[in-house]
Amino acid sequence: MRRSTTFAFSLALTAAIAALLSGCMKPEDNRQAGVDEFPNSVYAQVNGFLADSKQSQNIASVPGLSDSLLKQQSFNVTVAPKGAALKAAPLAKTGATQGLALATASDTGCSKTQTLSTTVILPGKKIENSLTVCDDAKLSDTIHGNETIIHGHVVTTFDNGRVETTDISDADGDGILNPVRGKASKARMEITVLDKGVLETTVLVVGPGPDNNFDTPWDNLIYTAGWSKTVGKDTLGYAKYSDADSDGVLIDNGKPSLIDLEFYQKGPTGDHPDAVWSRANLRLLTQPGSDAKQARRVRFTLETGDGRQTTAQVLSSRDSVDFHMQDTVHAVFLTRATAASDSLDSLRVELTMNLGKDFDDKTDDNVFAMDIRVANKSGDQRASHFSFQSDQPLPSGKDPQAGKVSLESIFADGTTQTVDGILTVETLDVTFKDRTGKRLHVVWDRQGKGISLVRLN
Repeated sequence: MRRSTTFAFSLALTAAIAALLSGCMKPEDNRQAGVDEFPNSVYAQVNGFLADSKQSQNIASVPGLSDSLLKQQSFNVTVAPKGAALKAAPLAKTGATQGLALATASDTGCSKTQTLSTTVILPGKKIENSLTVCDDAKLSDTIHGNETIIHGHVVTTFDNGRVETTDISDADGDGILNPVRGKASKARMEITVLDKGVLETTVLVVGPGPDNNFDTPWDNLIYTAGWSKTVGKDTLGYAKYSDADSDGVLIDNGKPSLIDLEFYQKGPTGDHPDAVWSRANLRLLTQPGSDAKQARRVRFTLETGDGRQTTAQVLSSRDSVDFHMQDTVHAVFLTRATAASDSLDSLRVELTMNLGKDFDDKTDDNVFAMDIRVANKSGDQRASHFSFQSDQPLPSGKDPQAGKVSLESIFADGTTQTVDGILTVETLDVTFKDRTGKRLHVVWDRQGKGISLVRLN
């Protein structure tokens, strides 16, 4: 968010207008003033203010996290054909445990187990696999794939010191990973990555769905999901998912699912290199067979090193926290300065816009209007209010083309200064009213070149 740009522009524009009114321009000498007499920087500053319409680009999901966490690598826990080596390796498949035979209620007991292990050396890494199975008649018979699986574990150690671990265990209480007919079978997957002292941990509890088959991902279930990033006891980040539609399942691959996500990150982000911390609270709707992200609630908060706290939130047209993607919404950015030495008190940017069909896709977003309010703790200029009403939908990230602009500034002595006008594809045509009530009409072309200047009183 360009907080400093918006604030600096408001002050700079006031200074430029004050200079204009104090004699830098002498319209009484020539109603059609020369180009050199125009404060061309004012046009650039107005453009900078209008550029805050691009704040719509900052309304986005947590990059990559929500998708990658819910589509973690799976773990193949099937044993190889009888007499062959153990086969246990990570698989990049959506879902959870792959290749498990369907068990019966009588298979849930296991008095004796056997752990099978292999080690694979590959360029740059070593993979250690272990699989605990029930040591019964099924383990020694000639039927492949009917074994009762108890536990699986893989450790991949890289030459550079990075260690990746995948562990899968029973989560429904029957002691085995195999799905059981007529039962809501569950498996727990814990995936950790330790690299240069930073530990990332992902935990998922998954189920095979109504068909009791993990190999058919279209009806598989994710009951819970979570992620954390730590260094020792210091938490660098976390993601907490919860069931928002109260159906007992976080993600049902067979039907739409509503989930809540709370994400926290300590330190800088890609969009905010000055962030001390940031947090996102999202309500997302997943649709089977669709990669488009549907959001129902959106709120981001962060604090920067200068002590400013910013909240970005999407609200419905009636200012409710719940909204629908097809509706016109309000994207509100509010910055408050906590440091006593900060001259800024608050900055509020509100965009009236449409979010398109995919929350993560900014190319189908449109902005219709913007409203910016600045309040200062100190200085001559204590408040400013800027607005822009676009004549046509403005694609997210694009420069405004035409519409109505206005700016009102309030000073410490109670006087005001206003700017009102029209932006077209060819000109910026505005009327200034200074703190004494004097008015000027000024026109620039879209390259910032002065066209005309007229004193109105």
